[in-house]
Amino acid sequence: MKNQLRKWKQNMLLSQHPLISKCIPETKLYTIENLSDLLERYEYVYLKNDRGGRGKGIYQVFKSNEGRYCFNGYTLYGNKIQRNVATIEDFHPVLHPIKKYGGYIVQEGIQSLTLDGYPLSIRVHVQTLKGKWLIGGMYGKIATGETLENGIINSNIGAQVMTIDELLSVHLEMDETEKKKLVNRIKEISILATEVVASEVPRIEYGIDFGISQSGDPIIFEINTSPGVGNFSKIENGKMRKRIKAIRDMHLEDLSNM
Repeated sequence: MKNQLRKWKQNMLLSQHPLISKCIPETKLYTIENLSDLLERYEYVYLKNDRGGRGKGIYQVFKSNEGRYCFNGYTLYGNKIQRNVATIEDFHPVLHPIKKYGGYIVQEGIQSLTLDGYPLSIRVHVQTLKGKWLIGGMYGKIATGETLENGIINSNIGAQVMTIDELLSVHLEMDETEKKKLVNRIKEISILATEVVASEVPRIEYGIDFGISQSGDPIIFEINTSPGVGNFSKIENGKMRKRIKAIRDMHLEDLSNM
């Protein structure tokens, strides 16, 4: 089995697809020049460790009116950090405490917000069954508490989990037609993106995190090749998690009968 798909490799794969390339943030390998360039063009950016996960090794970065660089996020150890520095080099000791964790990417900050200004994201769980990809489940997340400060929407550090219907109906005030159109679009992109990454890192399940741009378009934040399903227990009395497990069991049964 191939190694976990790192963030930069993931970006390279998705950017080569004519349709998916329109659904990902602008992303570059981290250098001082690349970080400075994106900060000149976007209100804020995200600096992500290439191997990080669960909200660790990720920082929201912006430049203050005084010209200082503001880093707000979590170290690779999961420690919360807020630091304002005169130069990007001043933040290097935080970025590279251990060399084995690799480098970072710089990613355009997408303003994926509720009508009240809370950062939001959508998790889609994609599974394989009988040679086809299908959507096992989907839920919404909204940043709460300390995550409001950096827009890092991860349930491990306090994000609120809810049904996709609640997210779209209550927090974005979409009507039934708008909801159906967006959900179908997210499902379509999820399957296409899964087909792309599966060619590089074959798995039976993937977790895809989406944001929704200010123009209402779904944007892929990240694809997880080892997705957890615990959050599905927090909605609909665990009904969606049971569905995911049932699909997983059917897939394994098919394999055993081959």
